[in-house]
Amino acid sequence: MIRLQDASNNWQGPWLYTDKKGYNFLSKSKLFPGDIVMSNVGSVGLFYLIPDLGKPMTLAPNSILLRSSFENNRFLFSLMNSNLIKTQIEKEKSPGAQPKINKTDFKKIKLVIPQRTEQNVIANLFKVIDSLLSLQQRKLELESLLYKHLKRNCFYNNYNFYYSKPKKLNIKMKDIITLEDNQRIPVSENNRKKGITPYYGANGIQDYVDGYTHVGQYILIAEDGASDIQNYPVIAVNGKVWINNHAHVLKVNKTVDFSYLLYFLKNFNYFPWLVGSGRFKLNAKTLLNIKISIDSNTENQRKIGVLLNECDSLTHATSTRIKLIKDIKQFLLQNLFI
Repeated sequence: MIRLQDASNNWQGPWLYTDKKGYNFLSKSKLFPGDIVMSNVGSVGLFYLIPDLGKPMTLAPNSILLRSSFENNRFLFSLMNSNLIKTQIEKEKSPGAQPKINKTDFKKIKLVIPQRTEQNVIANLFKVIDSLLSLQQRKLELESLLYKHLKRNCFYNNYNFYYSKPKKLNIKMKDIITLEDNQRIPVSENNRKKGITPYYGANGIQDYVDGYTHVGQYILIAEDGASDIQNYPVIAVNGKVWINNHAHVLKVNKTVDFSYLLYFLKNFNYFPWLVGSGRFKLNAKTLLNIKISIDSNTENQRKIGVLLNECDSLTHATSTRIKLIKDIKQFLLQNLFI
């Protein structure tokens, strides 16, 4: 039985099954690859194109099946996702805690259908875009897995950079960094205004402002206000930046490779060093006295830093391409159906 959550799970299951008797009883709701399904309760107006799952399928409740014997179904799927249709659905749906639209009201929606040859061209265009988007998303998944694997193993295992077990240098953070928190300027509307300088907080860029507090290459670590304790915020910045008082500012000494330390700190477990509950805090004295164990060989540090930086850049580039493809698709959905 196909539910809307199956599409949300990228058609990977887990599945809800019915027996043969139930399947035959629901014969009017049998699904075939290429059918269109719409959510008519809750998230009204979400459309999904049914893939070939290699097994008999039937439709679960709270959905409407759309299928045409005359028009190109893939074209209709693209049309259903256009602003032209979504605007009409918003007008026809019943408001409330659980919005819904029934079949009668859905049938009131007006369509503009071009000739079949034009439908085929538009359908093929979106098919290519969706295929490209799917491939890029899968590529990003694999790149992210590789990146996580390398981050976990480069610092703790006898990795391929080494011909023998690496020697570890057991030190405190204050031995390899200088804390430049004193340059931060408290946040207020009186001491900053809109501009082109990135304005950083504990979780990354929050705004763009005029002026700056720091110039150079730094590592930022959340002091408080972190949104994800399991992946404690660690950010690299370079150039002119404005940093507020929710992020520690670390200047890396020349005794350690910058990229190596950056990714080491991204992979470090800060939880034992945090205080408070609900809103955790990492104070400056604690940060400086955290004991770490890093590779003593600077050439090994450099190699690891280069590798992880390239992996990071690769995932960022793929994410950018995915956003660009989505923007192109959205532009076409807004302008091809008027």
